[in-house]
Amino acid sequence: MGAMRLCFLLLFCFFLSSVSSVRRLNNIDDLRNTDYAKTAPRHGRQLLFWFAQQVHFDQNNNMYLNFDPDRGNYGFHWYGNREQDLPPMNYGESYYSVGNLNYPNARALPDYVSTYYQNRRNNGPEINMDRLMVVLNQRSSNRVVRVYVTAHNLDRRDFNSDDTYEIDPALISQIRNDYPCENNRRYSLINGGTEVERCRHFLSATGYNSNHCRFSRDKRSYDSECYTDEKINLEIKTTRNGYTKLTWDNIPDYLFQKEPGHLGTILYIDIYQNTYSSDTNEEPKRERKQSFIIDRSSGVLVTSILMNAGLQPQLRQRRLYINNVFWYGPEFDGASKVLPIRIRGNDASLQLVAKDGKACARLYIKKTFSNWQDVFYYSWVGFYKSKHDENHKYDTYQYAVNFAMIDSTATEDYNIYQYESSLPISQGVQIRFLLENDYSAVLAKTTPWEWNEKCYEEKYLPYHSTSSFFPEFFYEPDYYDANNVAPVQLNYYNAFLQLTTKENRACARLYIKKTFTDWKEIFKNSWVGFYKSYDKSNKGYKEYKNAVDFEKIEDGTDHFDIYQYKSSLAIAPDMQIRFFLDQSYDKKLLNSQAWTLDY
Repeated sequence: MGAMRLCFLLLFCFFLSSVSSVRRLNNIDDLRNTDYAKTAPRHGRQLLFWFAQQVHFDQNNNMYLNFDPDRGNYGFHWYGNREQDLPPMNYGESYYSVGNLNYPNARALPDYVSTYYQNRRNNGPEINMDRLMVVLNQRSSNRVVRVYVTAHNLDRRDFNSDDTYEIDPALISQIRNDYPCENNRRYSLINGGTEVERCRHFLSATGYNSNHCRFSRDKRSYDSECYTDEKINLEIKTTRNGYTKLTWDNIPDYLFQKEPGHLGTILYIDIYQNTYSSDTNEEPKRERKQSFIIDRSSGVLVTSILMNAGLQPQLRQRRLYINNVFWYGPEFDGASKVLPIRIRGNDASLQLVAKDGKACARLYIKKTFSNWQDVFYYSWVGFYKSKHDENHKYDTYQYAVNFAMIDSTATEDYNIYQYESSLPISQGVQIRFLLENDYSAVLAKTTPWEWNEKCYEEKYLPYHSTSSFFPEFFYEPDYYDANNVAPVQLNYYNAFLQLTTKENRACARLYIKKTFTDWKEIFKNSWVGFYKSYDKSNKGYKEYKNAVDFEKIEDGTDHFDIYQYKSSLAIAPDMQIRFFLDQSYDKKLLNSQAWTLDY
């Protein structure tokens, strides 16, 4: 019996040692001194750089994703860790994986992550072997607990323990701080945009070797040349009437040169349509839609191909009846790499996509939102040619309940519905989700199509209070239901007030410090008024509630209890709540910021 106990003890110790053997990278120097994804065509370091741009830290250094991974954004998906390739999770945690470039949703990843995958001729399994594994808190699906980088063993589906590292939050923070957004420049891949440049600097600082050679048995072939991802740019954009516009730049001059003793060289740009099966490990089927002969290193061509997901350009050289593909441009993902945006106060999101050259609206409805058709019975989506159009000047519209389900299996947690409009997709097109026939109740607006946004990193930073009583939680710019506005302290009391929304209704939320034990006695005559406009007088409230009658929310924080009251008023721009100490109108302790939609 003693021998058996000793055997179990040794096995347990071996298990602990194997878990603890996962090395931890604390800073960029640590990363530089590893061989992890250090040479093209590996994409693990690009993936880590991209991930650092998708998180933010609260005042307690807790890390949060800027989007909902349950929607499958960027190819995020649940990972069971059944083979125990990675360290075991604690109770209430889940692994999520990202980096499999075969996933259709991975097309939303920036091109600097997928460049070598796009140009995957004879590159072998290294082009798609790297993964980033994120441990998330199940109670808060975008709270990041731990981060790992790893890689598949070549030609196998398990992970290589020698190529697995835990990433310290300090390293992610260092990537963000040492390679920050440049707010005075617009992102443009063709012009060497800021995020692309910052990624290149990061790769250079970590010793990444971006030279990637293709060798041919024919020594005269240009295929023996080395190239990097900085040489050639091919891209598909949209015309005014929904057709594709092909742009190219920085084509090397030697590709146009005639080979001595031969008839010459012809350069083509082909546009292919890629279609995917449900098996993410299968290569897409490719159909050539149109070919163009080019004779200069940069240019623009309008095609007769309607915009659709899966379109991809390639550069092809033809000489002596031999076709050599030199470069693939990024594959169009259907949504111009823009994520769905949260419909305020609801477990639903809105996205603008292109199909057959038309603007389409897509709704992501969380499966637990079972009564969404009742809540959205009068809701509708308007299609607008410009973000400057007023809400009533839509081109066309459709009620949300009339959208058709297109996929109930794309993600485990969401059903997807879509409406295909008659409006051609073009630069500036926008869709908006309106709660009801009142044109002021806009709950979501998409980014205008092909809109070059600035880098708004400061917008995503958590609110910093000068008070030591500030509550411990975060503010999420994509779907937090307080309009990304922090609570405000009630003068010198250990309490905060916040305007939020739930099920499209205006809500007042109180954060009460747990040490503030006599708050109900002090606030026994206090009340909160709801105002449709910030310029109304204190007597002009539409609804009110006594503070002591607020309902306690179970999920508080370590230091605060949270109480909430949901009014009967639909949330709308300019709404405001005010806290009064007693029944008079002159002892107002504070008012919330007026509700706005910041787009």
